Amino acid sequence: MRTPRKDKMTISYRVSIKDIAKAAGVSFSTVSRALNNSPLISQEVREQIQELAQSMGYTPNALAQGLQSQQTNSIGLVLTTIADPFFAEIVQGVDLAAKEAGISVLLAATNNDPDEEIKIIENFSRRRVDGVIVASSRIGVDYSSRLQQIRIPVIIVNTEAIGEFNNLHSISVDDQKGAKLAVHHLVELGHRKIGYLGITNRPASNAMRLKGYTRALREYNIPFDPDRVCMHIDEAPGDLLLDVQVGRELARQILATDTTAVFCYCDTLAAGVLDACKRLGVRVPGQLSVVGFDNNTICELLSPPLTTVHQPKQEIGRTAVRMLLDSLAGSQVEDQLLEPALVVRESTAAPQSSS
Repeated sequence: MRTPRKDKMTISYRVSIKDIAKAAGVSFSTVSRALNNSPLISQEVREQIQELAQSMGYTPNALAQGLQSQQTNSIGLVLTTIADPFFAEIVQGVDLAAKEAGISVLLAATNNDPDEEIKIIENFSRRRVDGVIVASSRIGVDYSSRLQQIRIPVIIVNTEAIGEFNNLHSISVDDQKGAKLAVHHLVELGHRKIGYLGITNRPASNAMRLKGYTRALREYNIPFDPDRVCMHIDEAPGDLLLDVQVGRELARQILATDTTAVFCYCDTLAAGVLDACKRLGVRVPGQLSVVGFDNNTICELLSPPLTTVHQPKQEIGRTAVRMLLDSLAGSQVEDQLLEPALVVRESTAAPQSSS
């Protein structure tokens, strides 16, 4: 190997392995092996070629590396909507964990459409991402044949509808337990006339939170009253503005009863309830206690600040990335069910009759 010239030069093109081989006076294969730390050549030659490549401004071709390793060091992240504040912290957790692992993240939104979701996953697969994370998936058994064609691992966050598929794993918070925490809190404050406000465009989590609500009532021997369950039936995408409007509508329904406290499917629904109460002159928590679910950043900004069930959203995002990496490494991957926690703020208090 001849010693390359040390002349200072400006590189105006992408330096290739062929350029390095010419400058070093060695073969193309020798440079390739040196850059890949092959033991087939001596350590001295490897170091000389690597130093030369660095001085010439050589950067590896990511596509070529991917073809060799069968990995592109990129993952797809699919969201139901970018408008829901719930997803912001999940995205942050995914991004932080991906950066730590040296992985790029590609983002796409489905607008709550299961057909669009499977198309995006298929497109990511064709683009050779290493795996996909889907937040609030709506994939159902109708898509089983198409899912079987996808050969990359898929991690589902807070699944809304899904069958059993070998390449899919899930991570979520225990919705039923979170609902029970909310209702237990209201019962301990003295409430017995407790309502539930739900929404149908997130069917799986809504069903589990409703189940947790009814089971908590049963544990305290409180009769279930269907008039205290108000459900907005809508298949449209869920986002911040829609949920707030739904909360306003459901608040008028529940206030027509003698309910003293409500547990809401999510924080944005609860925000609509608080707004409706303010417009109608209903004092919160004096006349109506309100509990949300998610613990989004808006909770502390509402008036009054919202009592809610906390989901560890950044942890969810980070864990989803770790599960994906474990799957790529061939390790055993188990579905994860994380613990919720109650965060008490100023929107809940004892009912007026107990004060």
